[in-house]
Amino acid sequence: MYPIEGYLEIAFPDEETARIIYESVLYEHKTVPYRRSRIEFMREGRKVVIQFLARDSSALRGTLNSYLRWIKVAADALDL
Repeated sequence: MYPIEGYLEIAFPDEETARIIYESVLYEHKTVPYRRSRIEFMREGRKVVIQFLARDSSALRGTLNSYLRWIKVAADALDL
């Protein structure tokens, strides 16, 4: 059972930037096992979307922190 659910959209200036960020994070999304949460990670045009289910607030915090950190690292690298 996953009592916590949510949806997060992060908009980027254009579709190309969103594609690069999405593809940069996709490997992590596919390889990191989460036992207390479920994540749908997708791109919709110029947005990166995270849809999540979590069993508790600690699982939610850990999962979102990971995704947001990966997205920030990819965005920072893109700005170099």
